[in-house]
Amino acid sequence: MNFRIFLTTFFLACSLNVFSQKGLYTPAQEWPVKINDGWFTAKTISYGAYTTSSRKNGIADATSLSFIKDPQNAYNIHITGQEEDILVQTVTTSHIAFSGHSLPSFLDNMPATASFWYVLINGTRQAPLKRWEMVLKNVTYLELNDNKQAGILRSPDEELRITAHNRFGTRNSYENICYEFHYRRQVAAAVIGGEHPRVWLSTELKDTSVVPILAAAIGAILSR
Repeated sequence: MNFRIFLTTFFLACSLNVFSQKGLYTPAQEWPVKINDGWFTAKTISYGAYTTSSRKNGIADATSLSFIKDPQNAYNIHITGQEEDILVQTVTTSHIAFSGHSLPSFLDNMPATASFWYVLINGTRQAPLKRWEMVLKNVTYLELNDNKQAGILRSPDEELRITAHNRFGTRNSYENICYEFHYRRQVAAAVIGGEHPRVWLSTELKDTSVVPILAAAIGAILSR
C-alpha cells in the first residue's frame, strides 16, 4: 500500500474512533438495539426500554394532518415502554404543503418542491394533550460533513434542533447518517437508522420529561 494512503487511512480511523468516544458517543450512553424481523411490515424494533410496533399503512388520525395535502408514503406506529403508548404518524410531502404552517427559516426558505418528512407525535402520559412534530429535510453530503441542521422537533412551547452527520461512515457520503437532537445547548440523543441501527441518550439530561418524546422521534427514524 502507498505510504501516504496508509497514513491518511490511519489518521481517519483514529479521528473517527476519538470522535466516537467523546461526548454523547460513549458505551455507557448507548442503548442496545434489537430488530425483530417479521413478515412484510411486521418488523418491530426494541431500543433501550422502548419498542416500536409494526408499521400500519395510512394515517391513523386524518384530522390531525388535514393541513397536508396529498401526503405520500403515510404510515403510523406506536412506541411503547416505561408505561407509555405513543402514537406516531409519518408522511412524506413537499414544502408547498406547509403553506400557512409556520416553519423555521432554514426550512421555509427551501424551494416549494423540496421534500420533507413530517412526523406527528401524540402526547405522553404526563402531558397527553401536548403534541410534538418533527420535520426533516433531505440533506446533502456536504451538510453531513459539517453536521448541519437537518430538521426540528417541537411542541407549541419547546423546540429541539436536529442536525445530521456522517462521522460513523465515510466523509462525502450518505453512509450511516446519524441524527443528533440538541436540547437546551446539549446534545441529548442521537440515532443511526438503517440495517445497523444505533441509539444514544445522554445520562446528563436534566429534564427527563423529554425522554419519551426523544424515544418516539428515535423510533420513527428507526422504523423509516
